[in-house]
Amino acid sequence: MYKLALKGVLGNNKKDWDSELVLALWDDRVIVKKFTKFAPYELVYGKEARLPLSNFLLVYKFFIEEVSEEVKFMEDRLMALAELDECRREAWERNIQRQQTVKALHDRKACQRSFKEWEYVLKWNAKDQDKWKHGKFDALSLGPFIISEKSGENSYYLQDTDGQVQEFSVHAQYLKNFFY
Repeated sequence: MYKLALKGVLGNNKKDWDSELVLALWDDRVIVKKFTKFAPYELVYGKEARLPLSNFLLVYKFFIEEVSEEVKFMEDRLMALAELDECRREAWERNIQRQQTVKALHDRKACQRSFKEWEYVLKWNAKDQDKWKHGKFDALSLGPFIISEKSGENSYYLQDTDGQVQEFSVHAQYLKNFFY
């Protein structure tokens, strides 16, 4: 196979075959062979071949042609990544706008509830709110609880009548006054 390639190089360059012969022989010495999985140069010298400076310009022209395609590919990839980043930013902004719209709709329907500290309240039992998960006479509210402190506009920390404070705050929507 390599002899055919060598004959092809010599046949294409009949006038200046000696200048091309050097490159063909060098190419034959540094290419990895199929059966041995090593290049002859590597087997002889124990390291990969480095191109001599005289052949560097010819190889440089070849790489310029090949690398220009890779550079174009890299530029296209970078442009695609920039477009992806822009799409993500737009999606993030749309998501924030949607959240604000949903919050505005919720706030319009929600009744304003405010509680004072040390007031007694009942907490909605959210896990039993679905149909068939509670009995006919089961209470849907838990408590009574005492409001220990306010955290945020509509959130409150609750404590049991025993004085044990719950670790999570509860939104005012899930609370209602307890009258005893």
